Amino acid sequence: MRIAGEIDPQRKQVVAEHAQQSTPQPTPALRSGETSMYSEYIPPETDEEKSKVRCKTVRSVNNVEIYIPIEAVAEEDVVGRAGKILIPAGTKVIGRGYCDAETGRILSRGKWTFYLSDHQITVEATLWDETRKEGMEGTQFSEGLDQERIKQAIYRDGAYLYVPSETEFALELQGNITVQDLPSAFGK
Repeated sequence: MRIAGEIDPQRKQVVAEHAQQSTPQPTPALRSGETSMYSEYIPPETDEEKSKVRCKTVRSVNNVEIYIPIEAVAEEDVVGRAGKILIPAGTKVIGRGYCDAETGRILSRGKWTFYLSDHQITVEATLWDETRKEGMEGTQFSEGLDQERIKQAIYRDGAYLYVPSETEFALELQGNITVQDLPSAFGK
């Protein structure tokens, strides 16, 4: 897959394109009523072809909790080969991370959810920083936090890590992608 940079100077877009394949690949099996957001735009990906979504944290991240909540927004539109925007810029993204004390990084490999106005998109993804290293590098900053909770994090994980808000990272999408419609508060 090739990811292209800016297409329109007013709005950044990411265009996901796959190389032509000689034989069509089957669409992954989905549960009844589920559709894949990529099903009509992009065939299933191989290990060599993965889509990346650039994101930025909206609040600071630390390992005070055992499962580290990571809240972010997508920085660019993700556009399918057919030209349709699949994930608009500004979409809220939520995932979970964990502390890797050996590398001093907060890693995340697993489910991430993009929340759009009328549906949510769940993906399997790995978090990468701007230098193309897995995870986000943490620091020892602890101003304003409960020192007892920091001590508990050090005891549990072997280190306390802090990542400031507005830290940029990329999610490398892989595996199954599912779309779930969200019910309207006003009914139909």
